[in-house]
Amino acid sequence: MTRATPNVIPAGRKPGSIMLFWAPAFAGVTAMILCLLAQSLIAFDFNDLDVGKVVSGGAKLAKAAGGLSDRDEIKIGREVAANLAARYGLLEDERKVRYVNLVGRVVVSHCDRKKLPYHFGILRTSEINALAAPGGYIFITQGLLDTLKDESELGGVLAHEVTHVVRQHIVKAIRQANLIGAGQDLASAAGKDVSQFSQLSDFSINLVNNGLSRNDELDADKGGTVLAANAGYDPAGLRRSIERLAARQKADVLLGRFNKTHPPASDRLKAIDNTLRQNHLTDQGQRLTDRFQQTLSRR
Repeated sequence: MTRATPNVIPAGRKPGSIMLFWAPAFAGVTAMILCLLAQSLIAFDFNDLDVGKVVSGGAKLAKAAGGLSDRDEIKIGREVAANLAARYGLLEDERKVRYVNLVGRVVVSHCDRKKLPYHFGILRTSEINALAAPGGYIFITQGLLDTLKDESELGGVLAHEVTHVVRQHIVKAIRQANLIGAGQDLASAAGKDVSQFSQLSDFSINLVNNGLSRNDELDADKGGTVLAANAGYDPAGLRRSIERLAARQKADVLLGRFNKTHPPASDRLKAIDNTLRQNHLTDQGQRLTDRFQQTLSRR
């Protein structure tokens, strides 16, 4: 299997744009062919989020099954992102936000839904968690970021969340809950019922806050492990981060929501170990510890 290898970030780039060097990795070959890839990073745009609008709960579910277009999914995701930003606040440290976006874009460049306008943000809270909203809005908390030791662990965490988006776990839950009419998209539904969008947003917000199904979380662990490996990272990065959290006290208040919304660590580690074995993944990927620590070190 050919995987991209994250390499150095050249200095002197303009804000908002980082160049990445990629090297296809071939087993047993010491020489690597470098190709230059320039990507503009999509950091969180506060103008894109109406943080003053928080959708309230209590809407009754509509009947009959339906689907969501990418445009609908992005619109709902924006509302979920606004809710999370209003609750926790977004970290405005440009250096850290740009770096998280860099790692996120490395991961996204190897996923199956590259065309979505992904956004990566850091929630200003010591709670330990990471969250994915529909349409590519992905958050990691400052609390979780502080527990990570290298870039491959960050890549693994973000790959887990990207997998939720790629496999449309929240969208599938919306379909299963029969939130919109058969054959309707969000625009047509909202035209007939102005409360329809609030119902969908409210359901999605509650789902993000209360957690996805056990199967969806394990699916994201497995898919995220492979995705991080394909992006050139050490495939065990996500595993190490989960194992480290499991070693903390279960009563740790900062892990309360995380433990509530994720399967037991033993189940997650078993799923990841099976994935590593079945896909013949080794630790030959990059950890990039120095770059991670230099970029995110507290000043």
